[in-house]
Amino acid sequence: MGFISPESEMRIPDLTSIVCHAAAQIPRGMVSTYGDIARALGDVRASRVVGMIMAANERPIIIPCHRVVYSNGRVGWYGGMGKGNDRKTELLDSEGIMIDHGVVHDFERRRFHDFQIEPVLSEMMEEQRQLSERVMDQNLLEVERVVGLDVAYRENMGFSAAASFDLESGDLIEERVVSKEVKFPYIPGYLSYRELPLLADLIDDSENTLYLVDGQGSLHPRRFGIACHLGVFMDVPTIGVAKSLLCGKVDDSGGDSAPVYLNGELAGVMLKKNGGKGVYASVGHRTSLPICESVCRRFMKYRVPEPLRKAHALANQARVDWE
Repeated sequence: MGFISPESEMRIPDLTSIVCHAAAQIPRGMVSTYGDIARALGDVRASRVVGMIMAANERPIIIPCHRVVYSNGRVGWYGGMGKGNDRKTELLDSEGIMIDHGVVHDFERRRFHDFQIEPVLSEMMEEQRQLSERVMDQNLLEVERVVGLDVAYRENMGFSAAASFDLESGDLIEERVVSKEVKFPYIPGYLSYRELPLLADLIDDSENTLYLVDGQGSLHPRRFGIACHLGVFMDVPTIGVAKSLLCGKVDDSGGDSAPVYLNGELAGVMLKKNGGKGVYASVGHRTSLPICESVCRRFMKYRVPEPLRKAHALANQARVDWE
C-alpha cells in the first residue's frame, strides 16, 4: 500500500505513535538509542525527530522514554533539552542499569535492537525510487502562468500559499492560502510526506501553468524531491527551487549560473543574482532543465524568484494572523 502515489489515496503514517510504540518495546533493564529507533523506521537521519518525539512524550513511564539514550551511551536529558538528567539516571538505576559518570555501564550488552515496528521510512524511500521513473523531463511549448508554492508552520499547523504570475508581463495575478494540520515531521529527504498534503489543495486545472515549488526536484538522493512528487501525483508541470543543496556537486566556475551533478549526471543548475548566494533549480515533472533556468531567471529580481518570494510572504502572513 502506497503513501502518496497516483494510484492510491494519501496515507500519512502517524510517526509519533510508531516511535512511542517502539520505545514501549524496550524491556526493563535495557536501553536503546534514538538512532536505533530511527534505523528501525528505516533511516538513521530520523534520529533527531525520534529525540523530539521522546522529549514531547506526555506519558513517561508508560512510554519509557527514559530508556532511550545517546549513541555513545550517555544518559542525556529527560523531558526536553537541558532537563531531567538526574531523574532519568534515577529511573535507570531503579531498573538495575548502572550509570558511571553519566554513561550506561556495559552499554552494548544492555542495548536493545529488536524493534517490531513498520519500517515506514524504508517503504517511503522505495516509493520515491519507484515513482521517480515516472518523472517526465520534456520541454513545455506553452507557459502562460507561473505559480510559486511555499509553506509556513506554527506548532502543528501548516499554511500553504500560492502566488500566480503572468509569465509575459511578470504581473501578480492571484493569491491563495490554505491551512491544515500537519501530520508528518520534517526529515531530510522526506519533505513530500510533510508538505504535499498541503500543497495539493492549491493545484487547480488551469492550462499552461507551471508550478515553482520551494524544495528539491530531481536534485534529491532518490531523484524524487517534493517538486517531482507533487508533479507526478497531480500530473502538473513543476520545478524545484531550493535555497540549499541537499545532494550533488556544483561545478562552479564563478559565474551566475553553474551546473549541478549528481552521481556524475547533470541534475540541476545553481542560479545567482549579481554574484550573491545561489538557488538550486531542478526538474520536477513535465519540464526541462533549460526551462527551469529560463523561467527562474525571468523572475529573479532578487535571489529567490518572485513567485516564490511572494508565496513565502503570504504563507508567513497567514501564520502570523493565525497566532
